[in-house]
Amino acid sequence: MFEIVKKVHLADKIWLMDVRAERVAAKCQPGEFVIVRIDGKGERIPLTVCDYDRKAGTVTIVFQEVGASTTRMKDLNEGDFFADFVGPLG
Repeated sequence: MFEIVKKVHLADKIWLMDVRAERVAAKCQPGEFVIVRIDGKGERIPLTVCDYDRKAGTVTIVFQEVGASTTRMKDLNEGDFFADFVGPLG
């Protein structure tokens, strides 16, 4: 499980989240992406790595609320968890 440690509403339907994912944060590079899944039945959503903090073990993602899965994502809050946070890819 991957904890959401920060959530910020940037603009209309645009959200930023910092997610605790130590292994991803340790290896990711600019331009790579991750696959996230809200729960075991959710769809896989590819998102660009916007930033990372290797020391804190966090990865920053930004997404736009456009479909069913990203609408569910925006309802998650700090302290909630993603079932899967896979990467870095690309």
